[in-house]
Amino acid sequence: MKLSRVAILIIIFTVLPFNVFSFGRREKRTAVNTVTENTMETENTVKIRGTVRIFGNTPHTFVGIVSEDGEEYAVYPPEMEEELRRLQGHLIEFIVLLLDEPRGQGSLFLRSGTVTPISWEIIQ
Repeated sequence: MKLSRVAILIIIFTVLPFNVFSFGRREKRTAVNTVTENTMETENTVKIRGTVRIFGNTPHTFVGIVSEDGEEYAVYPPEMEEELRRLQGHLIEFIVLLLDEPRGQGSLFLRSGTVTPISWEIIQ
């Protein structure tokens, strides 16, 4: 009887750590390259005319660009969000780099794509 209790305890303590601790893959974070003049020549560079809008609820908010035709784009990298937040309420013409894959929190909700703003001009 005592041997079976010891065996059960050994099994529990060897299997338990695998259930308690996650051994899944982590998302690799890569450094964001600085935008240079050469990116203006790529085929993924587009012009978007629209406004900056804040999505989500505090403290989980993120910035998006809403074009005049209603398309909603997520902005990546998050470091640009603070600068774009000040541009709310203006009609702006953005030159953006359209990223091939979704990145950041905003890409989970805004399905038109993820963009990195290169430059912008306030129209109104």
